[in-house]
This record gives sequence, structure tokens and C-alpha cells, in this order.
Amino acid sequence: MTGSIALVGFMGAGKTQVGRLVARRLGVPFVDTDKVLSGRHGTIAALFEERGEEGFREIERAVVLEQLAAAESSARVVALGGGAVTIDDVREALKRLPHVVWLDAPPEVLFGRLRPGTRPLARDEARFAELYDERRPLYGEVSTAAVRTAGRERLAWVADRVLAAVAA
Repeated sequence: MTGSIALVGFMGAGKTQVGRLVARRLGVPFVDTDKVLSGRHGTIAALFEERGEEGFREIERAVVLEQLAAAESSARVVALGGGAVTIDDVREALKRLPHVVWLDAPPEVLFGRLRPGTRPLARDEARFAELYDERRPLYGEVSTAAVRTAGRERLAWVADRVLAAVAA
């Protein structure tokens, strides 16, 4: 594999866990843009509460673009927040990377993985499923490969599929 890998997908898709494992196997740094954002600006839930989704997306845009620019210059694995693909500039930046892997699972599986009330956009299962459907075309637009699961696969199996996808 040459170059960086960005992992995209909906909330609960496993981007952080899979990304950490893939980076470890490749011997490259791992960056979770949600963690970078939270470390600098406070929790995502608090930002949503204080600034609304639009204000949150402005902050997210800056953090994600910074991390994707770094990924263009040195190999790393970058996990993006589930809604980052709704930002036009982020989608354009993703297109400059050699590998963008979409991690996907059925929405009911993804919703079940999230602790109730921890995500501002995951409080209502019906709205969660609507958001999932709205974002699917955006993940498809930016991804160079997709790893779809039923939600029961082991983390190592998913990481193997990601590595196979970027080796192809």
C-alpha cells in the first residue's frame, strides 16, 4: 500500500476501531478526526448544543481538512466523523487521497452499537435511518472501495478486508 487511507462511514461503523488496527498493521500513524476535534473544542454533544449542527460542521470542516492535508504528505490512516462527507470541501479533499474506504453495515446494527443519548444525531432510530439513507450516496461518491458487513464480523476480519481493498 502506498499513501494514506481515509475511512468514511456512518456513526457506529467501526471507523475508529478498524482504523487503529489497520494503522498498527501498516506501521503508520492513526488519526481520529472526532478525537482531534473534541480535544481542541470540547465534546461533540456540547458543540451541537452550543452551536447547532451548522456551527459544529464549520469546526469539523477545519479539523478534517487539516488532517486530510497532512495525509496527502505522509502516510497515515484517518477516520472521519460520519457527517464529514456532508461538507463539500471535505469530499473534494477526499478525492485527492489514493484510498478512501467506506465501512458500512445495516442501519439497525449501527444504531444498536451506539450507547443511547451519546450522539446528537442518534437519539431517534427512525431519524437515524433517514440520515443513513441520505448520506449513503455521499459515501459512495468519495470512496475508492467499500467494506460491507452484517455487523457480526470480528474486527480483524474487517481490517483484513480494508487492507485487501487498498492493496488491489
